[in-house]
Amino acid sequence: MSKAVRWVWLVLLGVTPARAAGPLGSEGQPITTSTYAIDLFQGPVLDSVRVTSLAGSYAAIAEGVEGMRVNTAAPAVRPLYSYKNVDYDLSLSFTSPGSLKSTDFDNNGVPGFTYERFLFSEVGGLLQVGPWGFGLSISDQRYTLGLPKVATTPDQTLAVSLQRLHLQAAHAWWQGQLVVGVGIRGASLSMDLATPQQGSQEQTTTLVTIDGGAPEVGALWAPHELPLRASMTLRSRVRGAVREDSATRPDAAGDLVIDGRYLPSTVELPWEIELGAAYQIGERPLNVPWPLPREQYPELPRNKVLLTASTLVSGPVNNAVGVESFLAQRVERSGRRATFTPRVGLETEPIEGWLQVRVGSYLEPSRYPGRASRPHGTFGLEAKTFPWTVFGLFEPGTWWRASGFIDLSARYLSWGVSVGIWR
Repeated sequence: MSKAVRWVWLVLLGVTPARAAGPLGSEGQPITTSTYAIDLFQGPVLDSVRVTSLAGSYAAIAEGVEGMRVNTAAPAVRPLYSYKNVDYDLSLSFTSPGSLKSTDFDNNGVPGFTYERFLFSEVGGLLQVGPWGFGLSISDQRYTLGLPKVATTPDQTLAVSLQRLHLQAAHAWWQGQLVVGVGIRGASLSMDLATPQQGSQEQTTTLVTIDGGAPEVGALWAPHELPLRASMTLRSRVRGAVREDSATRPDAAGDLVIDGRYLPSTVELPWEIELGAAYQIGERPLNVPWPLPREQYPELPRNKVLLTASTLVSGPVNNAVGVESFLAQRVERSGRRATFTPRVGLETEPIEGWLQVRVGSYLEPSRYPGRASRPHGTFGLEAKTFPWTVFGLFEPGTWWRASGFIDLSARYLSWGVSVGIWR
């Protein structure tokens, strides 16, 4: 590809080529400027039990709130058990800090987080009305940093919050055979100063907020006569800027400095292209006309082997460091070139009506120079447990399930468990 053609392609995608040099110092040196970005690329899969068990290869399934993060069409995708004209889905999850404390989360070659007090959480919901669907999903990474003690001031802490947001609307045609969605995804970095008050109270002051948003569009093809699905999602680059109402303003040199920490001038989610495919073997149908009458769902055969595959292409980020580099205030360049994340998964039900098994694998790229990609292996189980209407809140015949997953790789191990309704 010629240099001119490459430039045109990058401009159409809303990016400029990543450069190897900039105002930052050399690798390992202290950060002494705000002229840099934080690359918000996330390599490991942190999601629901089903999605993680399938190694994140969920773009062509795209059901529920968890589907919104991999396919913009997800809000209007109806699962087999959704028969009502108005339906909804809710999701709330937390990642235990202890399960990731000693891992190399961002694949930079150094196990462990710079700071011990952190929390990963996700919350989301979607509403479906006929062929329409609307959804909102927010993920949050929160770090609490202690500030140096000064004799005349109480102990203070600095709360750093990194958030990613998806706000989407989608529509299904031909009884769900084609679903198209549009949306906005956003990124935000905020820093809050917490000062203890009398008793257990504390006063919180927002020092700075850096945020931004950009469009995304996705589609899912699910033909009724074939046991397959295909999907594609395009996401523009999100480049956040410092909000005008931030309490912290640039100093004489144009830098944002809090307690000796140099804040970035921007946070950035790279542009992304995500492609997915799914193929199901067995008697259970993968795609059925919507709405499927309620009484027909329990009669559907359960024998199946669902095969899924996807790949995520993530663009470069100019003059950027990783989250860990920002927290440690040491230069570690991230996102100099585009990366590829291939994923595959398999789901089957060896004991029909009682047990589902999922396995998968994905190749996590490193956004850091000189670091190799690492393969992950994932495994999950979902077991039907007992019937319970929760004192009449759910319909008679509601059965509950318990599920769990494990994600294992070099210098990385995560696991999780959940409970929910058996489908």
